[in-house]
Amino acid sequence: MKKRLPIILLLMTAAVLMFANLGNQYLWQDEAETAVLGNNVMKFGYPRALDGENLVNPSIRTGLGEGYAWLYHPWGQFYIAAFSFLLFGATTLTARLPFALLGVANVLMLYLLANRLTGQRLVAALAALLVTFSVPYLLLMRQCRYYAPAVFLVLFILFFYSRFRKSGSKRELALTSMALAALGYTVHGMFAPVFAAVGLHYVLFSFDRKTFPKMALAGAVVLLAVVPWLFFSKSIAHTAVITPERIWDNLEFQVRMVNKYIFPIAFFAAAYAIRAAWKRKMTVELTPPEKETLKLTFTVIAVSIAAFCFAQERNFRYLVYFIPLLGIVQAMILSRLAGYSRVLLAGFLLISVTTGVFNMGTPNFFFPKYLYEITHDYDGPVEGIVKFLKKSAKRGDTVKIIYGDLPVMFYTDLAVDNSWIYDDDHMPEWIVFRRGWHESLDNEYYAKVQRNYKRHVLDYPDIKWENRPGDLGYHRFATDKEAPGVIVFERQ
Repeated sequence: MKKRLPIILLLMTAAVLMFANLGNQYLWQDEAETAVLGNNVMKFGYPRALDGENLVNPSIRTGLGEGYAWLYHPWGQFYIAAFSFLLFGATTLTARLPFALLGVANVLMLYLLANRLTGQRLVAALAALLVTFSVPYLLLMRQCRYYAPAVFLVLFILFFYSRFRKSGSKRELALTSMALAALGYTVHGMFAPVFAAVGLHYVLFSFDRKTFPKMALAGAVVLLAVVPWLFFSKSIAHTAVITPERIWDNLEFQVRMVNKYIFPIAFFAAAYAIRAAWKRKMTVELTPPEKETLKLTFTVIAVSIAAFCFAQERNFRYLVYFIPLLGIVQAMILSRLAGYSRVLLAGFLLISVTTGVFNMGTPNFFFPKYLYEITHDYDGPVEGIVKFLKKSAKRGDTVKIIYGDLPVMFYTDLAVDNSWIYDDDHMPEWIVFRRGWHESLDNEYYAKVQRNYKRHVLDYPDIKWENRPGDLGYHRFATDKEAPGVIVFERQ
């Protein structure tokens, strides 16, 4: 029991940090997409973009499949949301609940993986601690989105792959393969690099003539399971028009995000340089398990970074599984500091967690801000829009809204006009004006609206992205008191 006490305490801490105030903030656009399609899974058995009246993202670049089947994302997250709605009903809290549960489970999965790879409980505990107090991790795990199941599956894959390397067991390989296939139906952008990384690592560092037939067969089975989905979902639409500038920009973005929010590359590089100069020694002694750990984690990260250089969009959230993997690497570094001085280790962790100064060079105080967020009420534009419409609109009314249309679909029974057409045929009972979405009160359409509609200014801030968590440079940890209020027009 004493050996398990650190991870038990960390899991309890993670649960508090993950579940506190979980249902307070309304679902933002991307979360509401998952929730709406999850609701449609319960109605139709699959994520259908048209519920009979409202259409989810009519201009999505992959288009829609037969029967309005959703193609832009794999369907795993929608079935997770649907299962939660089936058990507990469809609310903000129940939309996020299964994902937050997986967020806590990931801390345990990381501890098991780190302990398995390094054979050091201290490293495992430090890795779990770093992730437990990682604000980017906490914010993403609290989302009704694919992030938490994706992280779970990546850690699961690496755990059982590492066991297969030692045992050659068909059971371990089967579990690895099942998890890889599940990842393919959770997020294709992560499946491809993780699948490739596992194969590359096996060839470079684990090749064995006895296990190769098993490994080759398992890889073929995974591809047979996932490739049909990749063609069905038109996954090629997620790749960019490749130019050297785009590849460089995507690479620079990833390195910068890792340094700022995950692993302080610049700080540890400086610390290494000082150590090398002091000791007049460039090498760092590593145990055999540590060497194997670095080979595995860096293979996954390197292949992933290379793959994401060719992506259509660049977002921090795509790097979410780097957080636990680089947590293991950072824990290995800090375990040496622990051997030198536990006091210095405690000081480093305290300063790192509370200020973030080692990542960004200047304090960001994300963790104290996060504590404020999960202990206070937050008001965003979606909450204001939904509450106003539920109070003022009648059943059968239509609301025209561009960004925020999906939360309105989830929280109300109103018809939603989310087209980008502004003419006399698109002037329903309610029109929500959103700043920052190519809408202007000075154009001809809104000039006519203002002559024929009553204007309501809500006491809720009209911020562009609600409160999305994938960009900490944008994320609000408290209600924005400076932004102008959301404007809703009511037809007279």
